[in-house]
Amino acid sequence: MKRILLAAAAALCVAGAVSPAQALVVGTADTSSSIPFSYFHAPYYQQIYNASSFAGPTSISQISFYNTLSPATTTPLADTFTFYLSTSNAAIATFDTNNVTFPDATFTEVFSGKATYVNGRLDFALTSAFNYDPSKGNLVLTVKDFDFGSGGNLFLDADKNTGLTNMRDSAFPYDYNQGLVTGFNDFAAVPEPATWGLMIGGFGLVGAALRRKRRVASAFA
Repeated sequence: MKRILLAAAAALCVAGAVSPAQALVVGTADTSSSIPFSYFHAPYYQQIYNASSFAGPTSISQISFYNTLSPATTTPLADTFTFYLSTSNAAIATFDTNNVTFPDATFTEVFSGKATYVNGRLDFALTSAFNYDPSKGNLVLTVKDFDFGSGGNLFLDADKNTGLTNMRDSAFPYDYNQGLVTGFNDFAAVPEPATWGLMIGGFGLVGAALRRKRRVASAFA
């Protein structure tokens, strides 16, 4: 009996581990922005993230953006977006009033493809993980889009005036003083098929153990 219950508990623990360690969301939504996944009027968008947001070296394998303040806007541009990650010593507060730094040898390309909106969020699974070390400087995300498409209406959650993030548009050194709320490795908590199997099996073992316990109790009653 004890062995059965331990196996069931182990299965449930594995099933519960659907979110990876080092998941992090930078920013708190208090406004929204259509740039760059709905409105892109320049070839490059950049966003900086304060190194202090990261507890330590982080392997980034997914980047996410959210749509909670404008739930009626759900259509991103049908463009091809290319993501680069790099580090910078640029100050967060004045990041948006300086010209964009275009990708060079210090930039690592981590994604190229379409933006897919599902259940209030955009999740970009990176083609290669980026090993970010906060001691090297603030993290910079560069998004390139040369398609200049149209038809998107998606407004995503943005953070204002917190000192954690800021954004700039390539041709417009304008004081935006905001950046999109961004998740790193913040995977949607949807169990894999194998995990569902473990969960179902675990519940089945618990049920079987309880039925056996009732039968034994009845026999001695």
